[in-house]
Amino acid sequence: MATTQSKPAAPEQTLDAFIALSQSLRWEAVPEATRVSVRRELLDHLGAAIAGRAAAGIPAWLKVLIDMGGRPDARVLGGPRVPATTAALCNGYYGHVLEFDDTHDAAVLHAGSAVIPAAFAAAGLRGAGGGVSGKEFCEAILLGIELTCRLGLATKLNLVEGGWIYTALLGHFGATLAAARLIDPRPQVIRNALGIVYCLASGNHQSTREGAQTKHVQPGFAAANAITAALMASQGLPGVQHPLTGEDGLNRVYLHERFDAARALEGLGVQWEFDRLSIKPYPTCRLTHPPISAAIELREKLTTELGADLSKIERIELITGPQAHDIVGRDAPEKRTPQTRVNAQFSNYWCVANVLEHGEVTPRQLAEEVPPSPALQQWIAKITDTADTAAAGREIGGCKIRVHGAFGTREVEHLSAKGHPDNPLTDDELLAKFNGNLRYAKASDEQASELAEAILSIDGLSDVMPLADALAGAVN
Repeated sequence: MATTQSKPAAPEQTLDAFIALSQSLRWEAVPEATRVSVRRELLDHLGAAIAGRAAAGIPAWLKVLIDMGGRPDARVLGGPRVPATTAALCNGYYGHVLEFDDTHDAAVLHAGSAVIPAAFAAAGLRGAGGGVSGKEFCEAILLGIELTCRLGLATKLNLVEGGWIYTALLGHFGATLAAARLIDPRPQVIRNALGIVYCLASGNHQSTREGAQTKHVQPGFAAANAITAALMASQGLPGVQHPLTGEDGLNRVYLHERFDAARALEGLGVQWEFDRLSIKPYPTCRLTHPPISAAIELREKLTTELGADLSKIERIELITGPQAHDIVGRDAPEKRTPQTRVNAQFSNYWCVANVLEHGEVTPRQLAEEVPPSPALQQWIAKITDTADTAAAGREIGGCKIRVHGAFGTREVEHLSAKGHPDNPLTDDELLAKFNGNLRYAKASDEQASELAEAILSIDGLSDVMPLADALAGAVN
């Protein structure tokens, strides 16, 4: 019986380079600006996760996993110690459920939502007392997020064409690199772990289409799978050696031959994509942020011009890029009258209407304006969203907003929404966001201040587990 001879796989240049970097990287050699970025990212993600836990509680479909019990490796936010995979899954969900976590706008993904919970779970496996130092933890976070971002940048297939959620799909690899670096950093273990996790990699856009809660669980799946892959690799399971470029690797099977390895490696170790993360000021899909930012500016201008009488606005036009239009701007019932939090977070109509009605988009609106109130629905009825076919097809892109009324027409355009590295949150704004998230979780201002100080000095800790326990206990 004849056998089919597979063609040789191309060298795994991307993973080879990252494995080499994982062996040589030392926190002291990382530029201070990038170290600041890591500390800011941790502050932002952990504040969002604590608020997410307060908003979501422990639903029965998570509690069933927690109640299975097992080895007490790591804490669930606001919950008990559980096996590392369960902690990673639960905390991955909490960090993403409010859509308040970072994005890398050019890579079109949330970079830390799988990596950070996987790293904390891996630190739990190492245990307290002789465990993971703050510097070692930060190195793992930097490596994992950098890999996730660079895989996203190298991917030329947009969300609509591929149907993948790159946060989870590519986050599997970044989370696995971070977890393996902490669990067993031997090069061959990391290589096998990345090959194992390819067999688990997933994350699709259908949950966003349907407004399903599974959208927000997908980074948790990636984080849990990363722990599984790292543990199995550490104990000798070989993984495929060409998960990206093999004959049936990620490039062909998932990305339709539209992966550019050279782009993934450009400036690696010298230029950090980590520094290009956007910190989100609004708890909604990043694609809605240019319309929100533009609407806030326009509202301020019109309030000055018209006084408080915004009712003179008769018609509102949004012009967005094709990807944004498809994902958050389609004229569909779930966008115009969202009945779930996910649908609201993925609706330009809902987001802009909240700006015009309330002057803000915060977790409070997610709690109080889903489904939309009659006042909000009146604003939504005035809004149209049109795709600018000349706009870039894959990046987050910008937005124009025009309003019409007896006063004439006014227009605002935003190319870089607030939070983008070219339009960043200041340190004070970032701290205000963190404190707001902690207040949402009913933590005291004193507790919030102590946690912020601890997070921002994490690289000075001899062991991160006491901080992990303090974070887990911050939800009242």
